[in-house]
Amino acid sequence: MPGKELKVGVIGCGAIAMNAHLPSYAKLPDLVKIQAVADIHEGRAKAAAELYDVPEVFTDYRDMLVKADVDMVSVCTPNSLHARQTIDAVRAGKHVLCEKPMATNLEDSRAMIEAAEQAGVMLMIGFTHRYFNFNRKAREYIQKGLIGQPMMMRVRFAHNGPYLSWSAMSDCFFKPELAGGGALLDMGIHAIDLCRYFGGDVTSVMAKTATLGKDISVEDWAVGILEFRNPKLLAYFEVGWSSQPGPLGVEIYGTEGTLVADYVTPLRVYRKETSLDGRGWILPDNVGGGGWDAEIANFVRSLLDKEEPLATAEDGYESLKIALAAYESSEKGVKVTL
Repeated sequence: MPGKELKVGVIGCGAIAMNAHLPSYAKLPDLVKIQAVADIHEGRAKAAAELYDVPEVFTDYRDMLVKADVDMVSVCTPNSLHARQTIDAVRAGKHVLCEKPMATNLEDSRAMIEAAEQAGVMLMIGFTHRYFNFNRKAREYIQKGLIGQPMMMRVRFAHNGPYLSWSAMSDCFFKPELAGGGALLDMGIHAIDLCRYFGGDVTSVMAKTATLGKDISVEDWAVGILEFRNPKLLAYFEVGWSSQPGPLGVEIYGTEGTLVADYVTPLRVYRKETSLDGRGWILPDNVGGGGWDAEIANFVRSLLDKEEPLATAEDGYESLKIALAAYESSEKGVKVTL
């Protein structure tokens, strides 16, 4: 492990790199230097390098892994490329932050994990929603028993899709061979991960996917029901790419109260005992912020401090396993036990 400053290379200079990874690394100048970028579109790579004063530019990520002096890599490419690029990076001795979903099948996901373990490097998955401060505070409240025993969770993430609500820079999202799936694998993987983050191990899933609002080859809506190792808890999620404005976020209903993280307020807490004195809903202080900046900072600091990141490779594997089981459930019309 190097000293205080780490050098990072970014593979893929599309929207997620330009909106999340590169600007977040740039906010840590005392800890990180953006040393290299790689993209098959040379103009895109050069534009990113110019904006962030990056000294090395590549059109082949494999050249970057060999020639650039980098300690760590962000993989920000289409889903189908994550496994190969991550495995190549860890075998080159680089720590990796891979965007979600970590792969499009479980075999590749396990190969990524094993390669990182064999190389003795860190593999972290980009589950950004874990890093919003209100979600972290909500989990803390659950663990402290603030709302009693959680019984029901609802997660809804929906917008009007890539290219409209999200400024994607390639057409990969609607191509099954590149994306591996639609709204379920894109947004649903976040919803599933949050359900695990709040509720623990998932034991079964029943889901339905559909293409309702767009003329595309992947689903633009998905709903699912999750059962947990905790038999007193259920969750359901709804994700979509053809949604007009509406509620977003997480609701958790317990025996003694409620947590609502609507991504606007951003966190409200209701407890039976507080309602008796007229206070009703409580708005906790200092729970805004987080997200991409916190995710990147966690990656960097986990490496420097030699600690496990908040979103591990195993978290990526487990959430992908649930998402793929949801596709199976939708296709077969049955509940899938994990």
